[in-house]
Amino acid sequence: MKRTFLFLVFSLGLQSFAFAQEEEESFEVEIEGKHTISLVLTHSWIRQGRNFEGDKEYLVVPGFAFDYNYWFTEKWAVGLHTDFLNENFFVETNKGELLERDRPIAPALMAVFKPAHRWSFAFGMGREFADEESFTLTRFSIEYGVELPKRWEVFGVLTQDFRWNAYDATNIGIGLAKRL
Repeated sequence: MKRTFLFLVFSLGLQSFAFAQEEEESFEVEIEGKHTISLVLTHSWIRQGRNFEGDKEYLVVPGFAFDYNYWFTEKWAVGLHTDFLNENFFVETNKGELLERDRPIAPALMAVFKPAHRWSFAFGMGREFADEESFTLTRFSIEYGVELPKRWEVFGVLTQDFRWNAYDATNIGIGLAKRL
């Protein structure tokens, strides 16, 4: 799964950089508003999931995310991206322990790079918090957005979270952003 995700990131990155040269002239738009807030509806795929009997089960957990970005330039931003998983579930940690997660919240401080008009790539670190135990995480994401009138944007996002010494989650979502 990790290799597939990394291959996808690498392939999309090469494709966007190839088209970035063509779009470079048309992407000379001055930033109108440096702040962006987003609401994203997500589903998280967790392959280390377990059912209530403790048997292996590939979990799909619904959730949402609230993201904030501050844009320094039209290509670079820093942000706080917070994921909220909306169910209780069981996972097996990398140490083989069975662990219950009670609606965890996972904020991450992210660096965002927008090499082309519609594509954004982000990398960051954060922490997943739940009553049982908290885990440090590393997060990678790819977004493809379409601008709407009045500084709105609709976008799709693919995110990969690596929770250290715990479990991994692949998130797919659709969101709505507003530039302020």
